[in-house]
Amino acid sequence: MASPPHDLLVVGAGINGAGIARDAALRGLSVVVCDRGDIAGATSSASTKLIHGGIRYLEQAAFGLVRESLREREILGRIAAHLVRPQRFVLPHTGERPVWMLALGLGLYDLLAGRSSLPPSHRLPTDFPLLRELDPPVSGAHAYFDLWVDDARLTLTNLMDARTLGAEVLPRHALVTVSADPAGGWRCELSGHGGRREIHTRCVVNVAGPWVGEVEKLRGEQPPPLRLVQGTHILLPRLHAGDDAWLLQQPDRRVVFVIPWDAHSHLVGTTETELDSPAASGATDAEFAYLLSAVQRAFGRRLHAEDIQWAFSGMRPLIGDDGRTARTASREYRLSLDATDLRRVWLTVQGGKLTTYRRLAEIAVDLLKGPLGMATRSTTAERVLPGSGPAPAAALSILHRTAGTLPAEWIDALWLRHGTLTAQLIGDHASGARGAGRDFGGGLFESEVRWCAEHEWAAEADDVMWRRTKCGVRMSPDQRAAFSSWWSAQDFG
Repeated sequence: MASPPHDLLVVGAGINGAGIARDAALRGLSVVVCDRGDIAGATSSASTKLIHGGIRYLEQAAFGLVRESLREREILGRIAAHLVRPQRFVLPHTGERPVWMLALGLGLYDLLAGRSSLPPSHRLPTDFPLLRELDPPVSGAHAYFDLWVDDARLTLTNLMDARTLGAEVLPRHALVTVSADPAGGWRCELSGHGGRREIHTRCVVNVAGPWVGEVEKLRGEQPPPLRLVQGTHILLPRLHAGDDAWLLQQPDRRVVFVIPWDAHSHLVGTTETELDSPAASGATDAEFAYLLSAVQRAFGRRLHAEDIQWAFSGMRPLIGDDGRTARTASREYRLSLDATDLRRVWLTVQGGKLTTYRRLAEIAVDLLKGPLGMATRSTTAERVLPGSGPAPAAALSILHRTAGTLPAEWIDALWLRHGTLTAQLIGDHASGARGAGRDFGGGLFESEVRWCAEHEWAAEADDVMWRRTKCGVRMSPDQRAAFSSWWSAQDFG
């Protein structure tokens, strides 16, 4: 028997789909979210992990996009405080662009940001200690600030909030058929581990990212023009101590980020490789060589593929008909509303970037106000995400005082992932004699694993190791295999 009619079926549980689901649920709509994979299972867990205006987009005169992104940076710094941190970037004067151009661009960046909680850009003194790490040396550098973010958990917490507001979230449920109901709405069949299920909905929002064309075909429409640009990142042994990151200009006018990952590693990325289809995704030797060359050019360090500790690639589904190169292709978004028959509505989302997901979602749900007969405004900019809250330092201090024998460094790691929900995690799964539970290595303990299965839709070992925690980075191959075997033997209900 079909489910009762819903207002919205959101197809795609990446960051844009999660944002739309949260916004719609917050306005009182009945929402179902489906994805054929895990939450943030593709592009939304494989970004450079920055909330930023995109300083390099100023060269393409994308002033509106940069302004919107910087405004969203301020909002996300407030509503997702436990998942972001201020990150200073050092921009060396290496000659690819004149110093006056860098200074002008950074000044414009500050101007477009308006009133910001982050410090303004500035020119570093010539004796700034970190510049000694560069080989060959440079004549000077500028510095500016953006935000680092845990991209997968930002996606996850949006869906956790949507669930609190009544949304149903169905990862690993693929949309397989779509048909128009003569009485109104869409009949959508989902296929998941538990079998097939029909969703009857007034509106479908296609936000399937790289697979947006496949979803369009299900309703008999031509796929929209889309270009897939792969971005690959690598994790390398620490190049130097300290918390500062680098923005390195390249001879081809691209830029490469070098960002502290933890005490042991730097994250280096990204590339821009055109793909013919999602099936072609995967890091290439040419991309590794490009990133390793960027590191050698800046630091004089000759590293090899064997030095790469981890690599990941994400597909950026960009608007496909602007005729630009991969480097200059627009990071803006396009929303296409089909409401010619008000008995059923279809919204297709293309493009976008991590930073602007909340604003994209706000505009998307605003577009549906007329067809769905809704008048409420978006309040996602005012409502904090699960895990964020007032006085975080005081809350963390209380946790440390009441945690008994639990390791302090583990509590700190939990806080960075779960924020104020850490107290509930410990209370439910790590209190008393149970403690943290089995140690799987890499900072992963059984109590957090059980929390991820119970509260965060984790259904496979990889969900926990690479998206809920990223502890897999610090686990040995034997530890990852042992954890996967343990997981397979569990019944999480």
